[in-house]
Amino acid sequence: MARYLVTGASGFIGRHLVDFLLAAGNEVVALSRSQEEGTERGGQLQRIAGDIRNPVRVDEAMRSVDHVIHLAASVATRSTALSESINVEGTRVVAASAAQQPNPPTLVAVSSLAVAGPVLERADASKSKRRKHSDDEQSAAVSEGDPCRPVSHYGRTKLRAEQVLQGMADQIPITIVRPPCVIGPGDRNLFALYKTVRSGWNFVLSKSFRYSYISVTDLVPGILSAVERGTRLPSPEQTDQARGVYYLTDPNPVTFVELAEMIAASFDEFAISRRRPLRHIRIPRAAGWIAGGCGEIVMRGFGGRVFLNLDKVREGVGGSWVCDGSLAEQELSFRPAADLATRIIETTIDYHQSQWLT
Repeated sequence: MARYLVTGASGFIGRHLVDFLLAAGNEVVALSRSQEEGTERGGQLQRIAGDIRNPVRVDEAMRSVDHVIHLAASVATRSTALSESINVEGTRVVAASAAQQPNPPTLVAVSSLAVAGPVLERADASKSKRRKHSDDEQSAAVSEGDPCRPVSHYGRTKLRAEQVLQGMADQIPITIVRPPCVIGPGDRNLFALYKTVRSGWNFVLSKSFRYSYISVTDLVPGILSAVERGTRLPSPEQTDQARGVYYLTDPNPVTFVELAEMIAASFDEFAISRRRPLRHIRIPRAAGWIAGGCGEIVMRGFGGRVFLNLDKVREGVGGSWVCDGSLAEQELSFRPAADLATRIIETTIDYHQSQWLT
């Protein structure tokens, strides 16, 4: 049994991770801004309300832990400065607190494929933007040794957070995992696509761009594999900056068309009604930018939750988002326990049982 600190514990991934750790008999300190404090589940779970940018609260949560899993992050906020503060400075506070402990814990930071940037964005800039993408480009995937070229504000802040950790790798044992888009039971972002598929429409910026996914059901044990046997980041003076970084992903990327078809098939399997047969509509990029701008206004002006903002459009028009998980398979023995279609079915069951699809 070990004692874990989980930041961002009330988030989508955090809730699954905490449940998994408790089921395995571990003690968990769950740090999150949006929760009530207290101890429950036979004393195994301690909830602490606090901001990761607050050193006092982080130090309180850090006491006597063996491992830290850093999930807390801002994907989209009303302010780019706030996002920078949470993702970069928050990571600095967590790492500094860990380094100050008498026995520094292992720190596994959950980053993102957004740090690397899309595959097709890396094509030779001298080639015409109008050319069709080759089969080689369509099958390409980013790996840990590739240079990072984020195209979104979120990706840039997560890259700077990684750089903070790399600068402290001589003080604490650190491993970074970069999942692609995370889906699964309880995911409200994917549910937005479920609603449009059920209505009979799938609006996409590209029918050919491919995307890596990982179910939270598979990601959680992958994170723990990184805790237990992941390679740690090298000291700052060393040159192999790819060491200690892993992509955790399903090995078979899909297009948005294929993903929507999986969702539609899961509806049919469980006799969940759909309004009409599914149609895939490619929207012009200009329309995508307009929709993203409207989402940005809602998010920044009213603090509302939006599925599409300008950062998401930047990522959506950049190309395919595909990562290579072979290093994690070799060093962590990590591979998803089920294929993506099965995970979509499991997600559909969860949405249906939670009455989201009523």
